[in-house]
Amino acid sequence: MTEFTVEERAERPWVGVSTTGELAHWDRVNAHVPQVYAALAAVGGIPEGGPIYQYHRMQTVADPMDITVSVPVAACIEIGEGFETGVIPGGRYLVARPEGGPDALGRVHGEMWQWASVQGLDLAIEERADGIHWRARTEQFLTDPQSEPDRSKWAVEIAYLLK
Repeated sequence: MTEFTVEERAERPWVGVSTTGELAHWDRVNAHVPQVYAALAAVGGIPEGGPIYQYHRMQTVADPMDITVSVPVAACIEIGEGFETGVIPGGRYLVARPEGGPDALGRVHGEMWQWASVQGLDLAIEERADGIHWRARTEQFLTDPQSEPDRSKWAVEIAYLLK
């Protein structure tokens, strides 16, 4: 079982692209990562880590979900048309850093929800007719895939904002 922690976090500025994507066509979502890094570099911006996938709304894993593909930065910076800037809110977060890379994410999300329930922790979500809406749910990739091609060795951090 994955280890979970509760951490207090400050706001995290980011630049990125909001999109709607399906797991069946995740390559379309991933295609935004190099675009964001290239646009950031073109204006002299410096990334503060690996890409962050911010999940905003999901009904089921088979349905399209609203997501922002982003890169953390030291301060909000405009990088051009078609790109956004914002902050991941500060607060208390439930955090996991599972082994197994992206292939472990589905299992770990389920374990996190169960662990939060047992611990009496409330995730900052709102359930609506069109799915679950998160105030902040992120997956940050901490390993550069160009330096480590084995997906099972990628370090990923999952974080849910708590109420």
